[in-house]
Amino acid sequence: MNIEFIINPIAGKGKGKYIEEKIKAHFHDGDTVKIHYTAYPGHALIITQKILLRAPDIIVACGGDGTVNEVAHSLIHSAIPLGIIPIGSGNGLAAHLKIPKNTDKALQLLKKANTVSIDAGQVNRYYFFSNMGLGIDAAVIGRYEKVKQRNLWGYIKAGLWGIRNYRPAVYKVVWEEKLLKYPFFFLFCSNSNEAGYGISFTPKAKINDGLLDVLCVESLTFTQQLYFSLLVLIRKIHTYRKAVTGQISFLEIESSEPELHLQIDGEYKTIRENKIKIAVVKNAITVIIP
Repeated sequence: MNIEFIINPIAGKGKGKYIEEKIKAHFHDGDTVKIHYTAYPGHALIITQKILLRAPDIIVACGGDGTVNEVAHSLIHSAIPLGIIPIGSGNGLAAHLKIPKNTDKALQLLKKANTVSIDAGQVNRYYFFSNMGLGIDAAVIGRYEKVKQRNLWGYIKAGLWGIRNYRPAVYKVVWEEKLLKYPFFFLFCSNSNEAGYGISFTPKAKINDGLLDVLCVESLTFTQQLYFSLLVLIRKIHTYRKAVTGQISFLEIESSEPELHLQIDGEYKTIRENKIKIAVVKNAITVIIP
């Protein structure tokens, strides 16, 4: 087996620094193993593009959803399968695919190489494999990236900050027969049923059904925001009267502001224009699963 690993050394509070020993313990004579470390955001994408020229049997992303996104981005419509060793904070895509958090168990999956084709979402020139969001979702991720505690408690603190400080923007959302235009608290589009930390905004989403699941929630009062959070925790958000849900293959969002702030697979991004187009990419990549 010819297999190449891309490791984010700071993922999981630095857990990525120590994974190389476990990798070498699992692969022996007869296997060709190469290990690469990322040095900055976006580096995994560049490394993957270079690795593709060698056409290995498997390319493995070791990190969180951001690292997985960068590696998978370069594997769109490639025959080379993606392996995932989830050592990040949220690990939403890995959770949906039931890839174990235990590194040894996740490494064992690579030897069996059981694969499945999954869809992806495309936002202008970006791809997402788990989810993307605007509104308070993006604001919370932006805040989370600034806190020292990159864990569930840090995410909760960022969420509480968002509830206190986020001010809804007006968006026009168009898909099929629907046209929504008002101040939005939450705009979310997902390919998977897991957003990380066991939290789900789209519990019925399927990763290879050729559709993306959408959740739109209009501006809420403070009390309504707390109720919204409770419904998310018990996976009943679809019952909320202020929530609009559905499945789409194509969606347009236009903002009243000159630029858009969003999160893509847990990474905060700013798009210097006021409109985005979201579409599903069917059978985008092949992933190794249990």
